[in-house]
This record gives sequence, structure tokens and C-alpha cells, in this order.
Amino acid sequence: MRKYEMLRAVVILQAVCMVVLTVVVVIKVWPGNERQLDQQPQTNVGSEEDPADPSKPGADSSEMADGRRVVARVGKVMITAAELKSELQKQYGEAVLRTLMVHKAIDLEAAASGLNISAEEQSRELKKLAEGYESESRYYEVMQEQLGMNKEQVQEDLRYRLLLEEIAVRSVDVSDEEVDRYIADHPEEFEARTQLHLQWIMTETSREANTVLGLLADGEDFAELARTYSVDAFTADAGGDLGLIDEDDPFYDRDMLDTASRLQIAEMAGPLKVDGGFAVIRLIERQMTTNLTGSRLHEAVRKQLALERADSLTEMEDKLLIKYDAMKTE
Repeated sequence: MRKYEMLRAVVILQAVCMVVLTVVVVIKVWPGNERQLDQQPQTNVGSEEDPADPSKPGADSSEMADGRRVVARVGKVMITAAELKSELQKQYGEAVLRTLMVHKAIDLEAAASGLNISAEEQSRELKKLAEGYESESRYYEVMQEQLGMNKEQVQEDLRYRLLLEEIAVRSVDVSDEEVDRYIADHPEEFEARTQLHLQWIMTETSREANTVLGLLADGEDFAELARTYSVDAFTADAGGDLGLIDEDDPFYDRDMLDTASRLQIAEMAGPLKVDGGFAVIRLIERQMTTNLTGSRLHEAVRKQLALERADSLTEMEDKLLIKYDAMKTE
């Protein structure tokens, strides 16, 4: 999958997680609110004893404001369920709805074309995704922690991605000669190697880097601190994200990469002296590619070349939505 498409998928997953959070709020908070409201004594509306008055210091977050259920309170200001739903709809509604519609369209196309993803293929792809983590179970734990997705949701999302790729490449012809030529011309792509996905915050002095480490130890967000403190103009706005770097990349400081290679996922280190200042680094993931051979190598290269020639996955989604007359009804 192209890198920008993977980033888009992550954003959509985060949006889905926000909707799940809303459901949790509805389930966990509202029923309890109803019980508390039912137990409150009856009072005359507008009287001094009215407990539903949000301006009263003792008003509970479960009380009503303007006829709407209150799910949170900041001082005397109430936040209602309607406000929460409206804000989530504005921020994430379109993305989540599109994802649901795309999944339905993929299901229809797969059924019409007789396409399916075998358990072996899905397992093989999952192992690739989990490379760089201590174990496959640790990979699932990280997905739960970072995206709020459980094991079943991760597998389901992968299944849809693989199905969409199959739909995209089914009409693209790649000859055996093209596959062999690509392998011969790009041997470095198929050597076993390790890549590190890093974030960093670069400061001018060691003292400033130590200050950043203190803030991180207090629970501050790494990306936000990078935007605030990092003097590296190329990565600060992106939360200090350096992307995937070969473990032996000659363009990065050797000591920094050696330190990063010893980190566990999500672990941080610093201050590290680098060209231009001092760095605090964080390992996001470690990807280790294995040396494919034989038919497995040819299969992977054929798919890679086909995906490069095919419509992008976003364009394919659009075509499927048009083909199956997808539309919003309100």
C-alpha cells in the first residue's frame, strides 16, 4: 500500500475509535444518569431547591440542561450529549460513513467476482505487520493502545484492505519477464533489513533536552512537545516524525541509530548529541524484512508492480461507490 494511503487509513481508524468512544459514553454514562435522575426528589421548577439548575454549585453532571442530557461539566458550564454527538459528527462523521460505505461496496464486488482472502494470506500479511514487535500479541496490544482496535477489528480491517488490493490489480497484467527483470535490477530491495520508525525532538542544548525528557516523564505528549520545542523545522510540525529509517542509514547519526536499535517500542532516549544540537528520540515501530525466495518472492513482486500500475486504492474506492450507487440519504 502506498504510504499516503496507509496514513489515510490510520486517520480513518482513529475516527472510528472516536465513534466507539461516543458509544462508550452513551452506554456507561447515560443509563447511570437516568437512575440518578429518577432518584432525585421532585421540586418545583424554578424554586431555590431545584437540583436541575446548572448554575447551582452542587448541580450534578447527570442533570438536565435545556431539556438535554448532560454528559460533562466544566465549572458551571454543561456539555450535553447533543453537543458531543454534533461535534463528533462534524469532525469524523463523513470519514466514518465513507469507510462503512466502502466496506459494503467491497463486500458486493468480492461476492460478484468470487474474490476472497485465504486464512493463510491474511496470516502472512499479519506477520509482516507484526515484524519489529516482540510478538504478534504485542502488536495487537499496541493497536489496542494506540488506535483502540481489538484483535478482531485489526483482522477485519486488514481483510478489507487485501480485498481492495485484489480488486485493484485483477485486470493488471504483469509478465514473468517483467518480474524477473525487476528482481535482477533491484536486488537491494529483497535483502533482509531492519528499519526504525522514529520521532525526535531536537533542541539547541543538552539542558533543554533534559527539560523535554522531564515533561515526557510527566506524561506530556511527544508530538505536542516536538511542535513546541523542536528546532528541526522539517519535522516539528509533523510531531517530530522521521518516518522509517534503515538501521544503517549513512545520513543519520550513527550513535543515534545504535541507541534507537536497542530501544523497545514506545521507549525514549536522550539527550543524544547530533548534528545541529541534542535529540530526544522515541521508537514507534521496528520493521524487519525477511529475504523472500522462489514463488513467494515472485508473487510479492508481481503484486507490487501491479499495484503501482493500477488505480490508487482511493480511486478504486470511488469507482466502487459509483458502481454500486452509494449515496447518503440525509
